[in-house]
Amino acid sequence: MTITDILKSGFDAAIAKKIVDAYQEISDNYILRKWKPSELDAGHFVEAARRALDFELTGSYTPFSRNLPRFDDNALRHYEQQSGHESYRLLIPRALKAIYNIRNKRGVAHISDISPNEMDATFILHTVKWILAELVRLKSGYSVPETQKLIDAIVERQSPIIWKEEGLTSILEPRMKARDQILVLLYDNSPITDKELQHIIEYSNRTNFRKILFKMHDDKLIYYHVDGNCRISPRGLTEADKIIKKYT
Repeated sequence: MTITDILKSGFDAAIAKKIVDAYQEISDNYILRKWKPSELDAGHFVEAARRALDFELTGSYTPFSRNLPRFDDNALRHYEQQSGHESYRLLIPRALKAIYNIRNKRGVAHISDISPNEMDATFILHTVKWILAELVRLKSGYSVPETQKLIDAIVERQSPIIWKEEGLTSILEPRMKARDQILVLLYDNSPITDKELQHIIEYSNRTNFRKILFKMHDDKLIYYHVDGNCRISPRGLTEADKIIKKYT
């Protein structure tokens, strides 16, 4: 089962989609070092997760077309006073409140003396990841390691110009130069070995292919490790995003 399937069966299809979509947006913007969008998307996650809590603890939730009640100490007490697992009543609500406070008090949604930054975005990302993992764990009955694998899998960035089927990976745009193909492949999955990259893009000359990788390393688009692993950099992610938009 996918994370969306688990959340859908445990809560509601609309709640499941909103939670997963918000998490993916937070993660993608964080990887691209877009701190403000990453932190703003956390607000959508909080709103969806609060509805999941309401559904779990009370059997109903506020429709997405209507605003939720203010997220204050009264809201925390409301969750705490319900009957149910302590993660739903205590742990998750307080984690959500911490995210909510950072988003609203640290220059994300409103003007403040602290601008959106990596430190705050990192806290939000990992707290959101914990909340999502806890919701999935409780609804699936999976172990913590099994849940973590599911969480990690949903942030794989998919591109419409990559064909992946039964172990086959191929770039569907024949006009794309080798450098750009490498960036698109690493955007989708990183790290990948130099030999695997060469095989995927069907580049015949090993020496020339490694020259391309070394140049990309020098340009800070990738990190080309001595063991042959190639890992995309934040700068490379931004460049890959531009390439994908060009061909789609």
